[in-house]
Amino acid sequence: PSYRSTDFDVHRNWLSLTKHVPLSEWYYNDVNGTTVHTLDYPPLFAFFEYCLSHNFVLSYIQEKGWLEEKCTSLLGDFENDVSFACVVYQRCTVILADVVFVWGSYFASKSVFFMGNSGSSNG
Repeated sequence: PSYRSTDFDVHRNWLSLTKHVPLSEWYYNDVNGTTVHTLDYPPLFAFFEYCLSHNFVLSYIQEKGWLEEKCTSLLGDFENDVSFACVVYQRCTVILADVVFVWGSYFASKSVFFMGNSGSSNG
């Protein structure tokens, strides 16, 4: 887990933006003069990041000291040196999102398949 792509820094920044910056400032070029990073994905993805940054699990692990506050703090462009725990947390959020996506896709496709089969048996 020592390798980190630039996606890691972008994801960490989006978590911090949605946690600390008002919604009205999410898409501006310069947030409070501290960074040039902004949300550049559609609003649905931004609200997904908001859910990841505002939940009881994140609050709990930060209260217990398992994850430092710096992981979700607004940092400057060259201050993204965070702990191994932050890397693990971020990777867990990606894995969890993938599991939810696969689970939802499975049930959606099962529903479509069921609807398609129920119409043919009535004929």
